[in-house]
Amino acid sequence: MPLILSLAMIVPGAVCVACAATTRPRVSRTAVLGAVAMLAAMVAMAAGALVTPIVWAAALVGIALSEAVARRLRTGRRATGHAAFDGHRPIGIVVTAGLIAGSATGPVAASSHAHGPSGGLLPLAAAAYVLILLVWLIRHRRALPPRHSAEGVSMAVMIGAMLLAPLAA
Repeated sequence: MPLILSLAMIVPGAVCVACAATTRPRVSRTAVLGAVAMLAAMVAMAAGALVTPIVWAAALVGIALSEAVARRLRTGRRATGHAAFDGHRPIGIVVTAGLIAGSATGPVAASSHAHGPSGGLLPLAAAAYVLILLVWLIRHRRALPPRHSAEGVSMAVMIGAMLLAPLAA
């Protein structure tokens, strides 16, 4: 994987960790755990997948579920204000897990699957997530603190780099 794409995955992952760790008034341990796990997965991918991609994907999905449950318990049924922004984290972790799992099969195996070209749905869903996240950030730019904006843009850059990685291989 080219160095520039590796850095485009690792540096935003580090920014997400910093943003999750500096949440005020109370730091969410599950948000920090999710950001650290995503950063570790990005480093592993850049280093040549130190463990199999499916293991990373399973771990990330489990962390995303625990973060979503913890967020729901913290904020109740309807999150408002800045708490509503935090809902992007578990979704972003699941999207990242899907892209990591998809990297395990490679583009040829995914597109020649017996049920048709399902390999194209995952990148399409990831691109849709990035687009929706960026539109949301633009629409709420005045109300969001810089930490939220930095975290959202970092997540978009990281997933965008993951989408470009198969093209560079």
